[in-house]
Amino acid sequence: MPTDYTTKTDGELAEACKKGDDQAFKALMERYARSVYNFTRQYVKTEDDIEDVVQDTFFKVWRHIKRFKKERAFKPWLFTIARNTALDHIKKRRATAFSTLDNTENDLVFADTIEDTEPLAPELFEQAELVVELTESMKDLHPDHRAVLIMHYREDLTFDEIAEILDRPMNTVKSWHHRAVIKIRGLLAHRKP
Repeated sequence: MPTDYTTKTDGELAEACKKGDDQAFKALMERYARSVYNFTRQYVKTEDDIEDVVQDTFFKVWRHIKRFKKERAFKPWLFTIARNTALDHIKKRRATAFSTLDNTENDLVFADTIEDTEPLAPELFEQAELVVELTESMKDLHPDHRAVLIMHYREDLTFDEIAEILDRPMNTVKSWHHRAVIKIRGLLAHRKP
């Protein structure tokens, strides 16, 4: 009887990967490819760069899976690799100044993060307007601040996990979160009630 990988935890899949189970690795990739893609978009902007970073991230996971300790959570470990891979990619493409990462090209579309609860037409229009405004507001944030918001609200990671991923103290992560929320609130303050 074939193994049902969808019912396995991340830790179980990682342990199976350590033993050479390619299907377990494929299940982890399928489980996290979209999340890593969206996370990576906070650092690199072109589609080709994003795809390169995602591919490199999963290659590094595959190559270093034996280093994964089962007492750790897999998702923060994966996102740490994704962030480091994205930063390495940026360093290799030194021609792009860090401040240009805040440009408007290819930012995360928040429409993907809003659950559809079948709202009425006026509510749909209002949500669409809010999505556009949130997307525009996010463009003004530093990539790490955007990443904190995405990881916390979309990926449901705790501040401890985010601190581990970003290799920063938890208070720094909380401060970035607080500043980002205040900045977005300020940018959205002009919004009509």
